[in-house]
Amino acid sequence: MGTSVPRRLAVLGSHGIPASRDELASAASAPAAFGSSGWPRLTDTLGRRYTYLRLSVTDRCDFACVYCMPPGGEAEHAVRPELLSFEEAARLVALFAQLGIDRVRFTGGEPLVRRDIVRLVELVRRQSGVERLVMTTNGSRLSELAHALSEVGLTGVNVSLDSLDAGRFAEITRGGSLARVLAGIHAALDAQLEVKLNIVALGGLNDGEAARLVDWAWSLGITPRFIELMPLGEASNLSAERFLPWATIASRLGKRIAPEQAGAAVAGQGPANYVFASDGSGRKVGFITAVSSEFCGSCNRVRLTARGDLRACLASRGAVSLRDALREGASDRELAWQIHRALGTKLPGHFFTSAEVDEHEQVGMSLVGG
Repeated sequence: MGTSVPRRLAVLGSHGIPASRDELASAASAPAAFGSSGWPRLTDTLGRRYTYLRLSVTDRCDFACVYCMPPGGEAEHAVRPELLSFEEAARLVALFAQLGIDRVRFTGGEPLVRRDIVRLVELVRRQSGVERLVMTTNGSRLSELAHALSEVGLTGVNVSLDSLDAGRFAEITRGGSLARVLAGIHAALDAQLEVKLNIVALGGLNDGEAARLVDWAWSLGITPRFIELMPLGEASNLSAERFLPWATIASRLGKRIAPEQAGAAVAGQGPANYVFASDGSGRKVGFITAVSSEFCGSCNRVRLTARGDLRACLASRGAVSLRDALREGASDRELAWQIHRALGTKLPGHFFTSAEVDEHEQVGMSLVGG
């Protein structure tokens, strides 16, 4: 094997799903020629190229949204020594950048609950050279941190906002303050950060607010994005009526948008497809259609959990521990091989609609970073 992308090396279980983390993490030495002519770009066995890293910085959150986390929190939260240190995270991002990653998203849990998060963003920016640094946040602490984050290199935030009704918002988030989130959004705009809204559409709960959320976002120059409910972890316990396909959501927006003008996902910036406003203003609404219209064939994302586990797919628990390799003294070459090897196990799709597969139902969103 030369410098081409490695073939699958892990033992695969039923339906091609990696059988266990231990099997994925079993030692496999890099071929002698690996890296001899520079690091090969991150590409999997199906030819998908990876340019986007989602870096979770914590598995904890100050909300417990009904589709994300159990009421009492996840049972598997990491203790501090298990988390990647800032220096470890920055070293890994710098390595990913050498492998072709040019966009990094800080996620959680809630990334802003990680102490000194501003220092981490600054360290990643300085050591990796990646200029497209963004964050997904619930916005609860954004009013205090938006300006500091912008000053150290963060360029944008996606803020989760599922309702503009304070009572309904508290119900969905299990106690979150809408006022604090709205203050955070305004602070982010004031700090010149690009702001997008992430809205999980929930049938019978917030679907009647779709038009209001779009109008409010557009009034501030913000792009709203509706995310189909995915059967991951806690969300897999919700009733079927909670799931709404993107076409149903679009219909609730009436004449505001022109679905026939739907565009493709923006290259390198995630899976959302955008539909433009019918008035020709250029405003748009994004739809993330993981269930009704699977986009796995164009996936460009890898995920690094707060524990340092590299996951090639959100819907699988298969992982390679880069944290353990780091702490055992692995060189950059050895780490790069582990990253390529993990991508060599990636499957064509997520199996959300397969009755025979329930791997995704065991994936805690806050433990992975979404």
